[in-house]
Amino acid sequence: MHLNFNVYILIVMFLVSLTSFMEKPSPFYLKLFPFYFSSSLIAELAEDYMAEHHMYNTGIFNIYGTIEFCFYFFVFREIIVNTKAKSVIKYVLFLYPLLCMIILFFQKKVGFNSINYTTGSIITVVFSIYYFAELFQKAEIQSLARLPAFWIATGIFFSTVCTFPMYTLISFMKAVPKIIVNNIYLIFYIISLLSSVLYSIGFLCRIRIRKSTL
Repeated sequence: MHLNFNVYILIVMFLVSLTSFMEKPSPFYLKLFPFYFSSSLIAELAEDYMAEHHMYNTGIFNIYGTIEFCFYFFVFREIIVNTKAKSVIKYVLFLYPLLCMIILFFQKKVGFNSINYTTGSIITVVFSIYYFAELFQKAEIQSLARLPAFWIATGIFFSTVCTFPMYTLISFMKAVPKIIVNNIYLIFYIISLLSSVLYSIGFLCRIRIRKSTL
């Protein structure tokens, strides 16, 4: 089976995310990222396998997309300080997957579910903006260079904002020329690469390099 570029990125990100266990204490949400990247890798491989065998793989994308957005919501609930905002996110974590399952159940045709994806993207962007607003309103802000939550949130925000218009464009196109498909894949790979760089900074910025005394 031919492996696409995203598979290699996910493998690297899984290995990088394991560094969250090196520096203690480590936030709980960081420890979940190895499981997130490994599950993303499995979903990506399953989608590629089904595509190569001429089977519809949008079912996996729709279901895993819901799980992915729920993970993003949980991360923001962990890094946002305001208790009222945390309560709102808790309700969203319950209502969003319930809504997605209902919509998928009543979906009449096989294909990309734009409603669930659009809703998840908008909610993610709202939580991202709230986190950034809360962060920069603090009287004292620690160095962003060593703040994992900032880089992780930036990675989630960047990935969501960049991929949303691409999926929206695809959903409105009935017949896509091959040259456009290739260019779209290239853009997705670039977005994935840049997002992985932001995630990597979030994991690696906690590691302190100890200078030798010799």
